[in-house]
Amino acid sequence: MVTGSGPMSVRGSLRPVAAGFACFGFFWGAWAVSASDIKASLGVSDGSFGLLLSVALLGAAATNAVAGSLAERWGTQTGLSRSLAGWGLLLAIGAAVHPPLAFGALMVGVIALGGAVDVVMNIAATAALGQQPGRLVRFHALFNAGVVAGALTVGVLLRSGVSWRWIWLATALAAFVLAQRCRRVPIPAGAVGQRRRLLEAIATVRREGLVLLAVVFATSAMVEGGIDTWGVLFLREELASGLLVGTAAFVVGQLVATSARLSLGPAAGSLGARRGVGVGAGLAAGGLALMASAGPVGMAAAGLVMATAGISLCWPLLLAHASAHRDRPALVVGGVTSVGYLGFVLGPAVVGWLSDTLGLQAGLLALAGAAAFVAIAPTRGAPPVLRRSDRR
Repeated sequence: MVTGSGPMSVRGSLRPVAAGFACFGFFWGAWAVSASDIKASLGVSDGSFGLLLSVALLGAAATNAVAGSLAERWGTQTGLSRSLAGWGLLLAIGAAVHPPLAFGALMVGVIALGGAVDVVMNIAATAALGQQPGRLVRFHALFNAGVVAGALTVGVLLRSGVSWRWIWLATALAAFVLAQRCRRVPIPAGAVGQRRRLLEAIATVRREGLVLLAVVFATSAMVEGGIDTWGVLFLREELASGLLVGTAAFVVGQLVATSARLSLGPAAGSLGARRGVGVGAGLAAGGLALMASAGPVGMAAAGLVMATAGISLCWPLLLAHASAHRDRPALVVGGVTSVGYLGFVLGPAVVGWLSDTLGLQAGLLALAGAAAFVAIAPTRGAPPVLRRSDRR
């Protein structure tokens, strides 16, 4: 089927990619709610947990760059199939391993290889819908819907005394099924392309003048990763809200994010990237500041909802503009998202360090400041690609 429109349409089915988005979101939704339990199983402090996550996400940044180049060389069909199969294998092994050291190493591998899955899915989706940013925003709502399902599922399981490890095993099985599906069904940008150097995606960011955009992208990723990892943990541990309230606040936030992407998607063309990113990041900054205000649990939960919903608008809008007018966006998407994952690296480390030294509230305020930068940066001194009006 034709997934795009106009002269730059890309043929291929988005259905396997859509299922991949939902599966990937399911895993991260489960992660957000079970992060406290995973940290407890490792027996580490907030700072050590943040450092471990940073190592994992640094690996994800590296796999983003390499997977972007390989997706151009192999095509997204082969790239997504292989990355899903490898990710599923590590998830299955991780679900069975209990010694903290061995599990910690596998956790790093799962998150790192997940970066490859993420970037190839984004390449395929952007190849099909990059010229229609509104539709791309709506497509990304599938990830948030998966996050909601994962958070609710693991919340129910944990409250029933069932281990989060079963979620890892179920996700592994889904990844294997999707890997086989991708082998049989053509997806956008799935054809074999030119042979590129493994780090060509990184060089593309500088060559195409996308450095500032990549920095903004990385900062928004830092905020999003910080909210996902520490938001529920803050409610559960700092405010003693318990699993139910923390999970409910996160789920409501993701439902709002899903609704925001679905409802604002059609209007993204008229909003443009500057206004859309500014509004979303500004809302995230306000929500994080509200969480850190030491108010009642209800206020902090409302802040988590605001922050989660606001930051959800930034990733697809920035990605669509980075890849504007390209029918094979593998190198650009791979390069920009690899820099973006460096933001994911900084988020856990900064919040974890501040939590150990000044308290988790200070970490949330740091994230609020980063979100404010994202809100301002696209409208002041942004690269030309962000200043193009979006007429689609």
